[in-house]
Amino acid sequence: MMIYQSIEINKNRLILVKETLFSGQSFMWNESDHEGGIYSSVIDGSPVLIKQDNPYSLSVSVKKNELFGIPVRRFFEHYFSLDIATNSLFDDEFAARYPDLAFRLLKLQGLRVLRQDPYETLVTFMCAQGIGMSIIRRQVNMLCRYFGNEVRVADGGRDTPLYSFPAPSVLADADPALLRRCCNNNSMRAGNIGEASRLLALGRLDLQALSDPSLPLSEIRTELTALKGIGFKIADCIALFGLGRFDAFPIDTHVEQFLSSWFSIGAHQKGLSQKRYLHLQEKAVELLGESLSGYAGHHLFHCWRTTEKNMKAF
Repeated sequence: MMIYQSIEINKNRLILVKETLFSGQSFMWNESDHEGGIYSSVIDGSPVLIKQDNPYSLSVSVKKNELFGIPVRRFFEHYFSLDIATNSLFDDEFAARYPDLAFRLLKLQGLRVLRQDPYETLVTFMCAQGIGMSIIRRQVNMLCRYFGNEVRVADGGRDTPLYSFPAPSVLADADPALLRRCCNNNSMRAGNIGEASRLLALGRLDLQALSDPSLPLSEIRTELTALKGIGFKIADCIALFGLGRFDAFPIDTHVEQFLSSWFSIGAHQKGLSQKRYLHLQEKAVELLGESLSGYAGHHLFHCWRTTEKNMKAF
């Protein structure tokens, strides 16, 4: 039996491991109940343990030498987007115009936007429509427990089960009643997830093709919103967190609120039409710059929730 190997990941970039894993972009990571500062998940069918060593370094324990055919160190450098210089997300002009906010954002420079599996991200955010993060996490956990594969991990000396994210073919053929139960008893959501999974399993939906960085965001959004249950916000979340499109700027209630409160962009109203969504998005991109507007937006989102609203649940 192959033993765990521990690999240090250090690219001389600030990284906040816990804040990154629990900032509302991924719901597959679990914090150890037995040993503080240890986080576990399943990637490419293998259990993975992560801990923060210092502000610039983390250690990864994994049994494989490669994940998805990529050497482990390189995989996690890419996964945690350590190629992105987060200290350049907000320029000097931004700091001069919004000094108090810029000071708060300094403490979040280590917040990373993850490059996650496209299918996992698609299903996760299809589970995220109009509900809180604790319910999203519960749905994802149930999908993994009932439809994924169990793997065992030594957590604080205890043998603990983890569950992989299910394959598209599995959810495509899932029992409708059980899938509905995993989707917060929402029949429509379960049906939409099943249908998207079938399209992917049949090759009629190609998420890897949508990962092509040369594709216009509008084209990606058009392809994704053609799926039942996906609107502009969910499509942009999938693009940002699952397709590596850091120029995608999703807008939900929290984003709408901070655009209004911090930057006087729009006035908060109930409901968000497509026209208004695109208008707010255009103004946000003008403020933050195009190439990393979504990355910067996630920093603002996390800052708003944690420092303005004092919200703890992720």
